[in-house]
Amino acid sequence: MLRRLVPLLAAGVAIASWVGPVGPSGPRPAAAVPVATSDPTYTALGRVFPDPQGCRRGLPASSPWAKGNVCATQFLQWDETLAGLRYMQARYPRFVELVNLHDLKASVPEFANLDMQSAGLPKPDFSRERRDLYVLVVTDRDSPIAKADRKRFAYSLSIHGIERAGIEGGIRAAEDLVTWAASAPATRILEPSNSGPTAGEVLRQSVIYFVLSNPDGWNRGDVTKAGVYYQRYNGNGTDLNREFPGVGFLNPIYTPAAEPEAQGYAAYLKRERTLAGGKPFTGSIDLHGMNAAPSFSYTLLPGGGRDYQKNTDMVRVARTVYDDAIKRLAWSSLIAPPSSCPGQVPVFLVVASGSLPMCADQWGTVWDTINYQTTGSIGDWMDSPLGLDSVGLGNEMAFSHLTTNTTFVPELEQLHVDGNKGLIFGQIASQLEARPAKFPVPAATGFVPTPTRRTGTFAGVTAASPLPVQAPLDLRELRGGGIEFDVQGPEQGVRNEGLTAEFTFTNVDGISTDSFSNVVLERFGIEHRGDAEGWHEVGAWYRQEPTYAPAGARIDINHPRSGRYRLAPDSARLVATQMRVKFSGVPVIPKSTSGSYDVGNTDAIAALAASAETARSAAAPAQLAPVTVADILGNASPLVGLSTLVLADDPAPGVPAASRKLWFDRLGNWVNAGGNLVLTDGALSALGDLGIVPAGSVVSGAHYGGWFSFSDASGASTFGKHPLAAGLDLPGAANGSGSGLQRRRQTYDPAAIGYYVSESAGNGGCTNDRCDAPLTVVDPAAWAKAGGSVAGQSAVRLGKDGAGPQRTGVGLGEVPYGMGRVRIAGALLPTPTQANNHPYGLQAHGLTWTGYQVLVNLLDARPRAIAGPLGVSRIPATGPTPDAAPFVAGVLMIALALRRMRRVVRITHAQKSR
Repeated sequence: MLRRLVPLLAAGVAIASWVGPVGPSGPRPAAAVPVATSDPTYTALGRVFPDPQGCRRGLPASSPWAKGNVCATQFLQWDETLAGLRYMQARYPRFVELVNLHDLKASVPEFANLDMQSAGLPKPDFSRERRDLYVLVVTDRDSPIAKADRKRFAYSLSIHGIERAGIEGGIRAAEDLVTWAASAPATRILEPSNSGPTAGEVLRQSVIYFVLSNPDGWNRGDVTKAGVYYQRYNGNGTDLNREFPGVGFLNPIYTPAAEPEAQGYAAYLKRERTLAGGKPFTGSIDLHGMNAAPSFSYTLLPGGGRDYQKNTDMVRVARTVYDDAIKRLAWSSLIAPPSSCPGQVPVFLVVASGSLPMCADQWGTVWDTINYQTTGSIGDWMDSPLGLDSVGLGNEMAFSHLTTNTTFVPELEQLHVDGNKGLIFGQIASQLEARPAKFPVPAATGFVPTPTRRTGTFAGVTAASPLPVQAPLDLRELRGGGIEFDVQGPEQGVRNEGLTAEFTFTNVDGISTDSFSNVVLERFGIEHRGDAEGWHEVGAWYRQEPTYAPAGARIDINHPRSGRYRLAPDSARLVATQMRVKFSGVPVIPKSTSGSYDVGNTDAIAALAASAETARSAAAPAQLAPVTVADILGNASPLVGLSTLVLADDPAPGVPAASRKLWFDRLGNWVNAGGNLVLTDGALSALGDLGIVPAGSVVSGAHYGGWFSFSDASGASTFGKHPLAAGLDLPGAANGSGSGLQRRRQTYDPAAIGYYVSESAGNGGCTNDRCDAPLTVVDPAAWAKAGGSVAGQSAVRLGKDGAGPQRTGVGLGEVPYGMGRVRIAGALLPTPTQANNHPYGLQAHGLTWTGYQVLVNLLDARPRAIAGPLGVSRIPATGPTPDAAPFVAGVLMIALALRRMRRVVRITHAQKSR
């Protein structure tokens, strides 16, 4: 155990050495990492970028995958990394190209008006030190496959500059691929299992882009420049991982596509997609770091709705990465075997806690893994059709954040290198082999389309005005006193469609405590109806976390009205602030595309029809088809022959009020005869109409997202024990935690369909901020009295924006109804909303991998008994009854039939009494 604690103590040294974001970090080596930039140094180092344990390969407690003749002694520095990459390009020109995006401006017309440089680290003289943007491209130029026909992968390295794991692992993964392809092309890239494609095959079939995502945040901490503190943000104090557009809700505190890095990298990657005929990228990963955690690596499935094929590909990649990680990282005593992780030694580091030894890897949605969600991330953008439309993942790797940003701990950094190589190689290996996915529909299935549609349009970039824009303004504020200026309009012969105010604070090495202040732009006049004339806020810098003490800030405003403006006074700004106001002829927060949307929640089910697997037999064809309300009300014949019918969110979609009783009578008779009725979300209210529970027993409310805790009424796990929880207990799958929720899995992404995602609520269930993601639950006592079984529970908060009390109830389960059954899922396919900011449209659904699997289970209507209040044991959910127990199975089926017959009498009596 002591040996396990040594790296932890080393990490503790990192904490002790951090005396604050604005002061020195204690003694730090000023020398660069050993990086080869010439043939002699390459021969000596055995590598362009030696691994942290390169000199320890083969020794106990060291990585068997480490490479190089020496050990790296410090984090990769910006200048030496570029020098090493240029040498690698010169040494292996067939496989490597280091692309300077700024150099492309002269030859690529669509880049001419882009900066293709970073925002720039503020300097003490109030100037900015801007850096060109770079992408490392790895492929085989001599491949017989045309470049446009190769698969494409993109990897964002450390977009949060303080989270070094992405850079440390990503750069070295690129070198592995190049070195193997050049000298050992038959090397299989999944080293721990000696499997996967060979390096030669990978580079012949693929083009791989490694994005050096945040030059400013990286450079501020480089010890070779006397840097003292890496930074999450760019030079404008902006979190670049909130700056990318996406379909669905976008938090309006962010400015998607406004920062120069977001604009530049997005434009370059989108152009690469265009040059390949517009085909989606094959895969992508956004590589991050985090503090201590129960798992060393969290593989994050992105937000947004996706089709079943993409969902299947994503899960397959995550499982490939997991299988590789438990082998690749097993050399470290910090990593426990899957059967005994995480360990029992508590770890408390700065802002997070965990335990040692850790799990190697866990995978799931962002909320399932790290317990919060956000919008505007580059990972979601790379996954989105607005971006690369790839099978996109994210990753968080432990001990690569505040705790290790000042001290280089070789064992931890080797874990970061190995872990990120496994992520990249695992995705490539999984996705180079195409595997069509078929949605399983065991028997004839129908759904009633929801008539509620959400429609709208969104415009692209506004055409430039024929009038000139206002000249830029350079202003200086002293000691937080504020400063005023005029914005002109057509009456002065100008037309400003965008305003950018860039602030540079008094600083030392790009660090300033003035960023602790509020940076707000105000306009004098009346901004909104009912306002009194005076100063009113029109824009503000979102100060996400003051911990990093950035020395710059930025405010963007579209369509600024003419008038008197000011930087609002704030005494927290202690010295001087340089303010530069720039104007543009197009909106500064652009929409990168234009179009329209027309979506409904049952579009998700309709889309599955195209991927439904073929009929299992000619006698029972598999199908997934719409059934109209008019036909059911007419004669109910469309229900004849159906095994399952789905009502999503609306219990009586488009049914006239006068026909509601007939509607539910028709449904009830069909279920009585053996049908499987599936009710999701708001459609759970049909339980009252069918006489299963009292109407008041069904409660709808809000939460942070859609979820079930997969536990029964006693709190015991239902994974593998209830047919509606089948297929979910996969190796490495993460269960969200917090607020007393156990085995909590997210079933739908709220942002994709327009629901609000708070920056502060986290897993607290709306207690810290508003939320409006809809969920519906059934009172547990009423459900038990009706004979229902429980596969999952949920909690909802009542009142506007989830501000009221919380109610816990049954969210997932089934109840016998005559000879049939009714299945419920109270958080799966809610109707999209237009109530919140959604500048790029809405998606029809936000099904997660768990949501898809729950849907598969709901539609599987094969006869099975389940554990319930009467103590009936469950017959195995898959395959025939075991030959060893036909008599027991027969007894169970007879018991179930008798139970259902009693239910027929009770339900029929209830229907007659209505």
